[in-house]
Amino acid sequence: MSALEQLSQHLLPAILVISRIGGLALHGPVLSSPAIPMHVKAFLVVSLGLSCYPAIAAGTQFPAEGGLLLAAALIAGELVIGAVIGFLATAPILAMQFGGVFMGAQIGLGFARFYNPAIDDESDAVEQILFFLALAVFISLGGLEAMFGAVLSSFAAIPPGSVFGLIGGGEGAPLAEVALGTLSIALELGLRVSAPLFAIVFIETVAMGFLSRSVPQLNVMSVGFPVRLIIGCLAILGGLASIHEALLSGTDAAITRLFAFGGAHG
Repeated sequence: MSALEQLSQHLLPAILVISRIGGLALHGPVLSSPAIPMHVKAFLVVSLGLSCYPAIAAGTQFPAEGGLLLAAALIAGELVIGAVIGFLATAPILAMQFGGVFMGAQIGLGFARFYNPAIDDESDAVEQILFFLALAVFISLGGLEAMFGAVLSSFAAIPPGSVFGLIGGGEGAPLAEVALGTLSIALELGLRVSAPLFAIVFIETVAMGFLSRSVPQLNVMSVGFPVRLIIGCLAILGGLASIHEALLSGTDAAITRLFAFGGAHG
């Protein structure tokens, strides 16, 4: 067997490994940021894939027939698996970001939106503050290591090229368990961050309603907006400690689940 034939036997397995790691560049924290050039992402993904391939795909059996159509389907499946793991790692950050969107809308800062290059979209001040705070906590707690560890250990639970075996099989049960747990943590985190401000704004709205009934001459629209803005900003400043604590506990729980997935199958 010539060297070219031996190399061709490893072409599809290597592409599958690279594709799953490349899924992190679609939804993973930091890697999916538009601020990172595409060629840097491609170099990092290919380098990681080729360095991990000998340990991951050695001895793995792949379909001998099927042609380009089957290969394309397998590559797409690997991309989806990597993207799902990247999305789960991003879930706590997205929870904080959406919490910031709701908080900014409640206090009137949702109208003052400007471009955020980190997400390639517009965002308000509260959303950006909570987004970068969550990103800093995620990185400091070892979130990137947990994300890469989870995608590498997923090759033990879901071998390369076996994505179609997940349909009707139990190979994807550990990943599904991690997904459900992480999404529930993200939902709880978003509520813990935004619910106190919702309650304060609700009380302010009720108070302004009573005030408008007591003093009909008062222009509630002109007075209520600055009052709500000031109260909301003070509530956010006063609750930064609790927001940070909720972010730490929620992110740590999500990262622990990713590490547990890697420890169970890595």
